[in-house]
Amino acid sequence: MQAKQIVIYLLVSFLSLSPLKAQINTTRMIDVGRNAIYFDDYVLAIQYFNLVINAKPYLYEPYFYRALAKFYLDDYTGAEADCSRAIERNPFFPNSYQVRGLSRIKLGKLSTAVEDYTKAVEMEPGNRSLWHNLTICYLQMERLNEADSICDQMLKRWPKHAESYGIKCQIKMAEKDTVEAEKLIDKALEVDKYNVPSLSTKALMLMTREKFKEAEERLDEALRLQPKHPGNYINRALCRYHQNNYRGAMQDYDQALSIDPNNFIGHYNRGLLRANVGEDNLAIEDFNFIIEKDPDDMMAIFNRATLLDNIGEYAEAIRDYTTVINEYPKFLYGYQRRAAAKRKIGDMNGARKDEEHVLKEEIAHRYGYTTATSRQKNKTRKQSEKNIDDYQSLVVADDEEVTKQYTSEIRGKVQNRNVETTLIKPLEKTKKLYSEVGPDDALQYFNKAYDMAQNGNIQEAIAMLDTAIKTNPTFAEAYYNRGLLKLLSDQTEGAIIDLSKAGELGIYSAYNIIKKNTRKLSIGN
Repeated sequence: MQAKQIVIYLLVSFLSLSPLKAQINTTRMIDVGRNAIYFDDYVLAIQYFNLVINAKPYLYEPYFYRALAKFYLDDYTGAEADCSRAIERNPFFPNSYQVRGLSRIKLGKLSTAVEDYTKAVEMEPGNRSLWHNLTICYLQMERLNEADSICDQMLKRWPKHAESYGIKCQIKMAEKDTVEAEKLIDKALEVDKYNVPSLSTKALMLMTREKFKEAEERLDEALRLQPKHPGNYINRALCRYHQNNYRGAMQDYDQALSIDPNNFIGHYNRGLLRANVGEDNLAIEDFNFIIEKDPDDMMAIFNRATLLDNIGEYAEAIRDYTTVINEYPKFLYGYQRRAAAKRKIGDMNGARKDEEHVLKEEIAHRYGYTTATSRQKNKTRKQSEKNIDDYQSLVVADDEEVTKQYTSEIRGKVQNRNVETTLIKPLEKTKKLYSEVGPDDALQYFNKAYDMAQNGNIQEAIAMLDTAIKTNPTFAEAYYNRGLLKLLSDQTEGAIIDLSKAGELGIYSAYNIIKKNTRKLSIGN
């Protein structure tokens, strides 16, 4: 979104919208909403744009700006839908295609994002960020020829555009041509020695060749220029770790997590480092975070088990060892560790069974025959299972920060509130609200759905909420509860659509739930 001068207005209170539809100053409301976006108050912005949409639903601007507010709240599904509504009303506004393209990228809908950026480039060919993002879409789709062709067009227009050389570098890396890739990243730094993405990429290349000191120097410069980049702190920590500078590495992990507290790989790496230096309790905290985010990460569970073992929490360690063994029944070291822990709590029979199992499997392996356990296939290890000595699996690369490769003038930080994820109960307040704005039948269906859900009848509850919403299409609590029930049923896409509507209608805690589940939706696409 191109920066425009924003007039700051005093915020005023408004009465119910219905009697004021024809009276509100929609231009002023749009400006106040934009002002709220500028100061990162996205939920307030949505309220103002709702006012305008209700008064003048034919305008495209309130839909576009409401999409922007939803985008900042990680409601990419809602942002995509609002951009589509804005485009229906004005198909000649390139920013709507840009924001919809970014939303679709976040949702993993790369092919439709390409369509949006192609359209936006046709309308605004001088906007370099649109070309750049179109190229990155093609790169992520592994359509390397298209990506390379667009980069060449960009370099004709902007010969000193370092990012174009950087993208061409990524193309060569994808083609396994590391020599040409390094030449291209060096060219990018020759054009702009202060280009942070190029410095970061050069550092990664040096790390792959185990030139950790030189890589650290590049990251020092990148962080001097852009000190709020968690990925570069994580990668510099790896460089420092491999130079035995554990204190410096720990400081970098702490700094990365102060900037991005939910950074998965930052917690993983710091947990491994804390374990290496004997800070077992602190390491357990990091692995607790990892396991909460990814309950199927067996390596994290095993690491936590060994740490619990170290601090004398043997029963909890046995629980984690058992989880790993159930997932990987041929993991003999897990049986050995569990046997030792069982002995420490006096479970001699359990320890003996584990030790006998290990002995039986080792003899079978030595003499070339199979047991019932050894006939079972080991499950594939997840990519997220890491070892601190394998730095290539611990650096922040495309998987971790892929969307940050896209350039955008869209600004703002996501508001993140800790909320309790529970169904909204049929309260008296709710009854009064909906007896005023719609038929009482909607509330009756809502109450019945709640009771059904409490009794475990999830699909019946969803069907009942369908009826409640059909009866009263502005029933925010019904959308919210239906969204939560759909999440329980693994209907992630439908759930996020419902939660987006609930947020739009005023239940702003829905955005926190959307944020936590959007990654599932993008993986599904």
